Amino acid sequence: MKYLLVEKDKIASNIETIRQAAGDSEFIAVLKANAYGLGLEQLYPILRDMGVRKLAVTEPEDALRLRELGADEEEILVLRSTAVASDIEKILEACATATVGSYDAAVALNGMAESKGMACDVHIKIDVGMGRYGFDATETERILSVFSYMSNLNVTGMYTHFPCAFVNAAKTRAQHESFIRVTEAVRRAGFDPGMLHDCNSAALFACNIEDKLDAVRVGSAIGGRMTAKGSFGLKKTGVLVSSVAEIRWLPKGHGVGYGSAYVTKKPTKIGVIPVGTADGFMVEKARDTFRFRDCVRYALSDLSRLFRKKRKYVTIGTRKAPIIGHVGTTHTTVDLSQVDCSVGDEVLLEVSPVNVPPNVERRYK
Repeated sequence: MKYLLVEKDKIASNIETIRQAAGDSEFIAVLKANAYGLGLEQLYPILRDMGVRKLAVTEPEDALRLRELGADEEEILVLRSTAVASDIEKILEACATATVGSYDAAVALNGMAESKGMACDVHIKIDVGMGRYGFDATETERILSVFSYMSNLNVTGMYTHFPCAFVNAAKTRAQHESFIRVTEAVRRAGFDPGMLHDCNSAALFACNIEDKLDAVRVGSAIGGRMTAKGSFGLKKTGVLVSSVAEIRWLPKGHGVGYGSAYVTKKPTKIGVIPVGTADGFMVEKARDTFRFRDCVRYALSDLSRLFRKKRKYVTIGTRKAPIIGHVGTTHTTVDLSQVDCSVGDEVLLEVSPVNVPPNVERRYK
């Protein structure tokens, strides 16, 4: 037995905290990656009941899914700029607002919309440093061509995405100003840039940007989890719930888990929990940057862990049970020497919901 437990009251509290931080700006709820692991199908009704009418996803399929869930009145922004025909088909079918981040994407979308006798609302994306989707801030003529020559595209907004808001507020504020200069160039050319938005969760709460524009685009903060340091009044929700599947005694000198990374120092009562890395438990982000300063940071972090010998725990009732041995793909072993429990007792495991796969049930209470 396993499921991800999400508390509705914490979600509601976080939405109110986001609105307070946003002030007069509208709240666009970002629901990418299965609503940051909280469950798209379960979270959407709460947003609807709380009056959130602007949603954003990265996958065109999710726009269709939201329509099937009853999101008939909401504006759904697809955040991924694309020139792929199958993606554009889904965006048009969902009557979603498309992101245009390149001239090629604009031409492909305009052509397909024209062939279907449709006009598609679009937001133009500007790249101020992320290096993924978006017109470069210097590509003024190409940006203006979307307004001038793409007759089946209706520009209703412009936005950008900050790459460093969780660690560098000064750089983020400078990128905000760069984005504003692009929108001002659009206005000087006689066009309306529409709704402007650039603040993600970290920028909204950690970067002290005074002008939050027409809307803020927030996702991870809905679940109370952000990469920026600090809680900002947000409440974390999403804990993996399972049960004790097996209890047994191991003799002194017995290995535990793959590689026998842990060896018992005395007769030890152990418990087996049917949860592992396949369920998103104890999954760490891969080390994917190798600049000198990153390598030094990794090395210092590992050295600190070696001396602190910080242990990981699960919660059984009111007691903490330390994890021993390697966490497996589908099982975790814990030391029950100081925990009085029985097979079937509930176990709580700390996870990041975004790492929990969609096949694990989401239960809201």
